[in-house]
Amino acid sequence: MPAYIRVAEHLAGHDGIITAARAYELGMSIDEVKHKVLVRLWIPHARGVYLSAEHRMTEMARLRIAVATHGGVVDRTAAAWLHGLINDLPDVITLSVPQAVHGTADCAVTTDSTRRTFPSEDIAAVAGIAVTALPLTILQAATELYIDIAVSVMDRALQIKRVAVTELRASLDRNSGAHGMRLARVVLTAAEDDSESEAERLFVRLLKRYAISGWEQQKWLGGHRIDFVWPELGIAVAINGWAFHHEYDRWDNDLRTTNMLVAMGWYPLSFPWKRLRFEEESVMRELANAIETRQTCQ
Repeated sequence: MPAYIRVAEHLAGHDGIITAARAYELGMSIDEVKHKVLVRLWIPHARGVYLSAEHRMTEMARLRIAVATHGGVVDRTAAAWLHGLINDLPDVITLSVPQAVHGTADCAVTTDSTRRTFPSEDIAAVAGIAVTALPLTILQAATELYIDIAVSVMDRALQIKRVAVTELRASLDRNSGAHGMRLARVVLTAAEDDSESEAERLFVRLLKRYAISGWEQQKWLGGHRIDFVWPELGIAVAINGWAFHHEYDRWDNDLRTTNMLVAMGWYPLSFPWKRLRFEEESVMRELANAIETRQTCQ
């Protein structure tokens, strides 16, 4: 097969990105590569890393340029994007390179490289790119993303069974000393627990801390058990754990309960674990506003 066909196939399969080293492997000469660059058919974005003029700069192309320039393993937020956990590739491409690698390379794509290696079990390949495996990527999200997004990412991955809690725990144990794993441990521990019970215990602690009284726990109304009620004010609070713990029937029952409360003239509120854990002031302000509103109406 002629070299130009092998090169064209490579460009088609790699989002228009090619390195000089790969071009030589495919049969091109040094002079041929120089000519491609000279006539602007290949646009350099780092030393020996080119984007074909026939291809546009896509997010995947940006990622490939960073990897081709620095090597290593795609991790953190860039890995979250590559695994399809978040919608947008961050402006800064996150990578980890071995401790033995020294120096930095000029690159048109902004990167954030850390020096570390991973256990082989925590490395995968997506589209031919070395990337942290899905469990470790989800754990790293607890450090790199806004916490509510990070919790949602983990919850969703568990809910659709892309990953299991046991896989997350094994990855956390292998990387327990890495930066950011403390927060990942907090989030994962909540996922492992009966998070709804933990969320209820946390809510009770918050009620006591903010000196909010008048509530009763685990009361039945109209055939439905309510987590917390303020019977004199007609306020009902549902505490939710992680979505992956719930089956469709539970979700359907929660909707029916809310509809029943509204029909009875009650004021229903719902708080998930992640808000209780990371947005306590906002949660308690919502509750206080509801209490004040109902007291005013009496």
